[in-house]
This record gives sequence, structure tokens and C-alpha cells, in this order.
Amino acid sequence: MICIHICDDNSFDLSQIQDELMLYMKTNNVSFKIDSFLNPGKLIYELQDNKIADIYILDVSMPCKNGFELAEEIRKHTQKSIIIFLTSIEHQASLGYKVKAFRYIAKINMRCELQEAIKDAVDEINTDASKVLTVRHYNDFWRVPYSDIISVSKISRQLQIETVSFGTLTDNRGIKELYNLLDDDNFLFIDRGSFINIDYIKQISGNIITLKNGKFLPISRRTVQSFKQELLNRWN
Repeated sequence: MICIHICDDNSFDLSQIQDELMLYMKTNNVSFKIDSFLNPGKLIYELQDNKIADIYILDVSMPCKNGFELAEEIRKHTQKSIIIFLTSIEHQASLGYKVKAFRYIAKINMRCELQEAIKDAVDEINTDASKVLTVRHYNDFWRVPYSDIISVSKISRQLQIETVSFGTLTDNRGIKELYNLLDDDNFLFIDRGSFINIDYIKQISGNIITLKNGKFLPISRRTVQSFKQELLNRWN
């Protein structure tokens, strides 16, 4: 089920957004898990607890932490989630590109445009859901969503694929072969024999990556500078 988080400090606007989502669900016979937040700080707590939504609908003009600042926090935890901005000030739209905003909607046009934005967002999520890697080891098969892959490392002559849902899987392909097969900007090499999914990076200190699952991975000295630069390029 698609999860949607809404954040707007105006309770009337928040209620209107909820109504639009309920109408979309009824019209299209689909179900969403919807959580609403009047306080951006509470949404940040959810992020820190690794509770990530598929779609974020954010008011731009909020006290303490505006929608752009909140989106920057979201991007520290996920590059995949879709961000839709709502605002009363149209000229702020250009600021949304920094955090890879999916859509920018003026509140005055919300009833006309939010339904279309949600439809397009759902279509994109469903397209991403089709990105699945088939892993075979002897007579065993797994279908692993790209988003479920944490890291891939070459150990001896085999690949160890660490996943969220399936644990560690073994694959007989070469590491460059698998990397090219995935062909996804979320994966980056940290040395000649390992690459990771950047969505699972929590912190980088020196040449040590801390993953969200608490594990540590070293970046090779030869790779560390180019890795950090490429990571910033993809996150920005």
C-alpha cells in the first residue's frame, strides 16, 4: 500500500488535502495509508525512526521549518520518495528543484491539480516497483526489488547481495556485470569489489560509511574523494 505523509501547519488546508486524497481513493478504487502532521518536527521524528513515506505533500510556508527545509531532511533519508509542494507564493517554485520536487502546486489551484499530481506520482511509484532483480543460486530463485538491495560485495568468486527482506543472497555473476544490469543511479561503487545503495547511507565520517542498519563499510582510499563528489551530485 502506498504511504502518504502530509505536513501543513494550517488545519483547514490539511483537511482539504485529506479530502482530495479521499476523493482520489474513492474515484480510483485504491487505498492509501495517510498520516497528517501539523508540526514539521513530528514528521522529522518519523524520518529519524526510519518511517519513510512513498509520497510527501508539504506546505512551503511553515514557521520554524519551512517546506524546503523539511524536504532537505527527507532527502537525507530517501532519494526515492516523491515530494509535492503546496504554496500560496508561485515565485518560490524554482527552489523546489534543489530537493528534486515532483510537482509544485499553488494552493489556489489545489482542487484542480492535486488529483493529477497524485495520479502521476502513483504511476511513477508503480513503474519503480517493476525494477526487480532476479537472483538465482543453484535451484533457488529470489525476486528482489532494487530498493531492497543494501549493498553488493564480491567475496572470493561470488557476490554477496545484502537485502532488507531476504538477508544475504549469493549470486554467481561478476560485480560489474550486475552493476551494469541494475543501471540505477542509486548504486555507487565504494571500492573495486563493492557497491552500495545510497538510500541506505546514514552518515559518512572520513572513509567510513554508517548504514541505516548500523553496519559500517569502508570506502577505499583510491575511491573516497570521487565517491563523495558523485554522492553529492546525486543527492543534490
